[in-house]
Amino acid sequence: MRPITKTMLGIIAVGGLLQSVGFGLLLCPSREFTRFYLQQVVWLRPTMIGLTGLVALVFLIMLLVAIFRRSTAQSLILAGEDGDLTLDKSAIENTVAKAVVAQHFAKSVAVAVSIRKKQVARMRIEAFSGNSKDLKAEAKQIEETARQKLQACLGIPVKHVRVHLLPATKVKAKTARVI
Repeated sequence: MRPITKTMLGIIAVGGLLQSVGFGLLLCPSREFTRFYLQQVVWLRPTMIGLTGLVALVFLIMLLVAIFRRSTAQSLILAGEDGDLTLDKSAIENTVAKAVVAQHFAKSVAVAVSIRKKQVARMRIEAFSGNSKDLKAEAKQIEETARQKLQACLGIPVKHVRVHLLPATKVKAKTARVI
């Protein structure tokens, strides 16, 4: 998680906790809090209303994400005449990674697949290319290889394929351990 995201989530969480404490004190008042509230009503009331709005906005966003975000699956289910075939997500990723390594001069190939409704919706391929010259053409060839491999093996199309290719010179060398 990015640091800015963590910071924003922390601020929202602290605001929600303060709003919850303030609301609880309003429901179960004590003399000290009532006296403090009446003395500080000028700034405390708008602050509590703002925190209530923030909490309502966060929960509204969570509800909209839960309703409208497409659900993903961990396995692909292919219907056949003899029954259903279930393929795990990691098996599909390994198949594509091995096909890319076999047909291209690429190392450290990492494939991430997103499965939705009996189809592979998205595929992200990250690799280091030994060919440092024409990376754009190499990435296009890797994309075609991935599409063809899934079409040949499973008979299913892929909607989106994104290839992130770096030259092999950017590979971090492993440190040698000398004994």
